[in-house]
Amino acid sequence: MFRTTGFCLKTVSRTNFQKSIARNLKISSCLSTVNEDYKNSEYSNFFQKRNQLPKYLIGAFSILGLGYYSYKNSAFCEEKPHGHPHEKTSFEWGKIIDDLPFYSEEEVKQHRTKEKGIWVSYRNGVYDITEFVDGHPGGNKIMWGAGHSLEPFWEKFPIHYKHEVFELLEEYRIGNLKIDESKKKPVEDKIDFYKDEPTRNSQLKVLSQKPFNAESPKEISAENLVTPSELHFIRNHMPVPKIEPKSFKLSVINSNNAKKIEFTLEDLETKFESITIPVTIQCSGNRRKYMNAEGSVQGLQWDANAISTALWTGVRLRDVLIYCGFDLNDPKIRHVIFEGLDKDPAGSVYSASIPIEKVKDENGEVLLAYRMNDQPIPLDNGYPLRALVPGIIGARSVKWLGKVVLSEDESQSFWQLNDYKVLPPNVKNLKEADFSKLRAIQESPITSAICQPTEETIIKRNKGKFTAKGYAFSGGGNEVLNVLVSIDNGKNWKQAVLHKFDRPLYKSWAWALWEIELDIPEGQDNIEIVCTATDSNQNTQPENIKAIWNARGLLNNAWHRVKVNIE
Repeated sequence: MFRTTGFCLKTVSRTNFQKSIARNLKISSCLSTVNEDYKNSEYSNFFQKRNQLPKYLIGAFSILGLGYYSYKNSAFCEEKPHGHPHEKTSFEWGKIIDDLPFYSEEEVKQHRTKEKGIWVSYRNGVYDITEFVDGHPGGNKIMWGAGHSLEPFWEKFPIHYKHEVFELLEEYRIGNLKIDESKKKPVEDKIDFYKDEPTRNSQLKVLSQKPFNAESPKEISAENLVTPSELHFIRNHMPVPKIEPKSFKLSVINSNNAKKIEFTLEDLETKFESITIPVTIQCSGNRRKYMNAEGSVQGLQWDANAISTALWTGVRLRDVLIYCGFDLNDPKIRHVIFEGLDKDPAGSVYSASIPIEKVKDENGEVLLAYRMNDQPIPLDNGYPLRALVPGIIGARSVKWLGKVVLSEDESQSFWQLNDYKVLPPNVKNLKEADFSKLRAIQESPITSAICQPTEETIIKRNKGKFTAKGYAFSGGGNEVLNVLVSIDNGKNWKQAVLHKFDRPLYKSWAWALWEIELDIPEGQDNIEIVCTATDSNQNTQPENIKAIWNARGLLNNAWHRVKVNIE
């Protein structure tokens, strides 16, 4: 049963198809984990209100964030199971090493420049991270932590208590810290910046708790053209902000002349025509974990369900900008920047941008969305207002939208300039990356995945047949034309039946769901199911990951494969 909630469902079948070192790697891996957590946190209010933690603590977090993603598992500082007999605990790391010299806290504080060396401490350990600083993707924020202990900040952000982070830190070990017990300060109460997070559905597959990131359950995804709101995948970079809808105002700004107009939610709902469209949102890191087969990649290790579809209601951004009197053909307006109300420790908001051409296009259907599946948007999905950019990777559909800026330049945020870009395959770790030479990802390529059966499922031989189900999706408004499935690595293909929304050409913003009945081969104890799709521009998926591998594990659209057992 496929639910469409008021939209025309089309079932089609198509027969034509055409295949048309050790440290640097470890550093980039850990950089990916912790810096992403740093980017995902809203701590500025805490620092402003309590004024108890100096600025250097922010840097201390990113030091061993030793940089870029929780924002952003083998490849990214994956936490080892508790109680592993051969692993040290967080309290064993940083213990006194007898044959190393001792340094006082004052001596550590004196090393805060590259000329004198950049030192930090953890428990009884002293570390010289000078050579690490230039490779830190978070820029000079790392210098805020120079000459200080990592512990106070890490106590508030326990994501750092991972084996790989400590292992990397110990490689920079130069001595022991001589602690003056008389100067020890009382331990502060731990502050949990995520204590007011919304309640989530237990069926979601959780990848990280703080910030919260989770996939939709595979089995349910394949059954619903419209994903139930509570099961929509969640991609958060920071804590979910608290926003009072009655006092909420959206600022729309032309940066070329500083003209600013504000809108309340009521303004948007009453002054402009609203539309409802089915849109699939997909994280550009969807299916990232499979890229590790060709080499470690950095980021959340998404399986195949960082993708969901909803019926989104809102007003066209194009209409709002014209209402504001902005000239969309002004040559100085080249980008539209979306700024969210979620913030990082330094008070910087999440921000991303898209080319103005997408907004100007009457068929682009970029929305300021305020309803999801005919209900107010859930907190995790951007309540009360979000940008909705159909056909473009999810990172550009900024949640908790607070500001829209017309600009000659693209967003200067970390996420626009130094992330969500596909690195060339010769770049093996983030330290080697020059993001300035790369273009920010916009449209998603054609992709497909198997949702049923799942990996290592047992199918019964005596039934003779089994059913496979999944999804296919292409960005840019391209329609999915066909999905082919094989159980012999592509020697023979069978075409799946598609279930999809009936949408105009080049305005197909949503996925197609597919299903197929397959014969169980005789004499085999297991098989590998493979799927591939083609879109309306005749784009097809690459057979393997090797040709598209990149260090951030983005845009994996190789054939999807699932192994099942036969009994």
